[in-house]
Amino acid sequence: MREPAVAGRFYTGSETELSKQVSNYLNKAFIESLPGKPVAIISPHAGYQYSGAVAAYGYNAIKDYEYKRVIVLAPSHYSRYRGASILDVEYYKTPLGLIKVDVGICNNLINNPPYFATFKKAHAREHSLETQLPFLQMVLGDFELIPVLVGRLNNEEFNFLAEKIKPFIDEDTLIVVSSDFTHYGYGYSYVPFKKDVEANIRKLDYGAFERILALDFEGFMRYKQATGITACGFMPVALLMKLLPDDVQGKILQYDTSGSLMGDFSSSVSYVSIIFTKNSKSSEAIDHNFGLDNNERLTLLKVARDTLESYVKERKLPDINSGKYELTRIMKEKRGVFVTLNKNGNLRGCIGHILPKVQLFTAVMENTISSSTKDTRFRPVTEDELSEIGIDISVLSPIKKVSGADKFIPGEHGIIIRLGGMGAVFLPQVATEQGWDREETLCHLCNKAGLPAYAWKDENMKFFVFTAEVFHEKKVLVAN
Repeated sequence: MREPAVAGRFYTGSETELSKQVSNYLNKAFIESLPGKPVAIISPHAGYQYSGAVAAYGYNAIKDYEYKRVIVLAPSHYSRYRGASILDVEYYKTPLGLIKVDVGICNNLINNPPYFATFKKAHAREHSLETQLPFLQMVLGDFELIPVLVGRLNNEEFNFLAEKIKPFIDEDTLIVVSSDFTHYGYGYSYVPFKKDVEANIRKLDYGAFERILALDFEGFMRYKQATGITACGFMPVALLMKLLPDDVQGKILQYDTSGSLMGDFSSSVSYVSIIFTKNSKSSEAIDHNFGLDNNERLTLLKVARDTLESYVKERKLPDINSGKYELTRIMKEKRGVFVTLNKNGNLRGCIGHILPKVQLFTAVMENTISSSTKDTRFRPVTEDELSEIGIDISVLSPIKKVSGADKFIPGEHGIIIRLGGMGAVFLPQVATEQGWDREETLCHLCNKAGLPAYAWKDENMKFFVFTAEVFHEKKVLVAN
């Protein structure tokens, strides 16, 4: 039996209090509808007072599904070794009771040296795997555990571990990857910036999330090399990308930082809940259902217009809580969104978030400001131009990886390409506005990415598509 090592420190050691603590987090975690059954989650592993609220989002999302086994992939904080370590025990214990280990599968994996082994010291004090267990006990009840501590891996070792684990993944199996993300501050020997720390940490984290959601293993590895991002579960997350099929859909459920919670960004650790689901529909299907009604569109356009006018004139934001705006549930959801400014029929600025970073109304405000002042293709918008500028808003669906360029439908899909660290995006309306067919759109997109026009034919090119609900100031029905 593996006894709990951090009960009473990372979470309460009392069965009654722990049950209450986890239930409280779960009850506060609002989950939007999912497109299919969850197959994997990425969950943080700090003390529950820091990361428990974020972790609850992933676990709340799986509570209505049944799984016979759970594979937990977690990093080792205290030991350095190559490959993966599985402890030779029959049970893991928490204050909530015993969890049975799937000894048959674990023994099968351990019998693949040198990349699978048992390093007992690695498990003695480790919290990254243990902190996931009370949440699993509360939402799943009875299941069997396959607990894996992942060490350092090279490409050959990633492929070997994935090849050996994949046969044990089926519709009754959930994968949980334990990882915190950016560890910022002198205490972590990671201070890549000293100004706008909160915004830059978010930007750094979301750069990693974008590659994770796209299952872009090579891009994720390059991102680590380029940024040095201090994600302690980097290896388990990268291994997950080797395990998941291309037809899963990833989604960020919740994000926070200890810096935000404590009001001090001199030292900060980032936490995220990400879920991957397998859609019962065709693997190439894209979600077109956004659910915004006409009044919600009008409100978002009003938020954008008021933000543009107020910021350009006074460098102020409108008071979103003044009662002037009716903020519905959908408008408070996190969505990817672009704001486009046009002047006399010509582009005057366009900036947005592909990934859902903040609540929709906040994203509209932020991107209105960015489009009017930070689009480097144009000078900042001036007050005397305001009456000539029209606003378009594009609310995006989740991005979806597709098997090839032939799956991209110009005019219906937005398109993202990635090759060798280069990438670019077009919104769905670009092809229609320019009168381009599929090949022309892809050639222009390659040029935008700094690639040769026909690089889209490269066998290593990756394609991602999305749809967008696009609405304009003068093309929305007037509210009654």
